[in-house]
Amino acid sequence: MNISDLIQEAKAAGVRLYLHDGKVKLRGDAEAMKALRPKLAPHKAEILAYLQGAEQQASEFWPWAPYLTTADVERFRTELVGTIEKLADMEHWPDEHRDDVLSRAIRGPLADLLPNLHHFNQRLTEATAEAAAREATKQHTWRFDR
Repeated sequence: MNISDLIQEAKAAGVRLYLHDGKVKLRGDAEAMKALRPKLAPHKAEILAYLQGAEQQASEFWPWAPYLTTADVERFRTELVGTIEKLADMEHWPDEHRDDVLSRAIRGPLADLLPNLHHFNQRLTEATAEAAAREATKQHTWRFDR
């Protein structure tokens, strides 16, 4: 009996096989799980490989969007939060406004992550340039004060 047949048999018995922390787990009727365990045990490594492959194939694919791993998403969200906080400090946002923008950015859909990151990076670059220009103007004006 091949692995897909074993998994189909488990599904027919109302038992779901899934991965948790790299291990194969069963969920369903206790009696059905007890009956299936001896059949599944000798094929544990193959079932693990099958479920890992199925998990990778089942991930959503958007050909027009860049592929982002979980680590990429976490890194981009962390970068976005840092950028928003710097911008809020430079522009002296009220706390309520900053918290609202942060919560929308953090809880927003994944499709908004890269556009938000670009938008707030651009605004931070502009704010930094304005602050540098103000500082340069302040440093040069003392020479003309006599």
